[in-house]
Amino acid sequence: MENVLSQLSVDQLSIKLTDEKLYINTATSNETFALRSINGIGVVDLVEEFNSALTEFKKKRNGPLLLFVGGVVFVIEGIIIKVFGVTVAGLLLALVGFFAYQSINSKKPTLMSAVRIMMSGGNRDFKFDKESVGNNDVANFVSKVENTLSAYHKNNG
Repeated sequence: MENVLSQLSVDQLSIKLTDEKLYINTATSNETFALRSINGIGVVDLVEEFNSALTEFKKKRNGPLLLFVGGVVFVIEGIIIKVFGVTVAGLLLALVGFFAYQSINSKKPTLMSAVRIMMSGGNRDFKFDKESVGNNDVANFVSKVENTLSAYHKNNG
């Protein structure tokens, strides 16, 4: 019977450490890793992924902002030349641009982190949202796994 040494549950990621294995459950998979196959574990911030998502987010945001500014210009122009139709069209453009901008702005990307399992065959990352989790919980769990790995490799290596 395996002895459960520690558990971590964050977002849609659940990890259980026993004296011989590491059990990882995500929304899409359930995986088990023998401690003898793991060389190390750590937490990494997925900065490159965040930067590319942020660049894409900023590009998507420009269209509605342009609609809003164009609409405001039409409203001002309509008021100046006293043409009601131009003012109404400008107001509609501005409203569409404003609400589209608000919709896109509410989906701003966040910096994701991952528990990285390092093995001889390569690394496996298991993502979680660092903002919704206490950093100490993840750090403490990773520290327990590292200590267990060190003891395991020392006794069986």
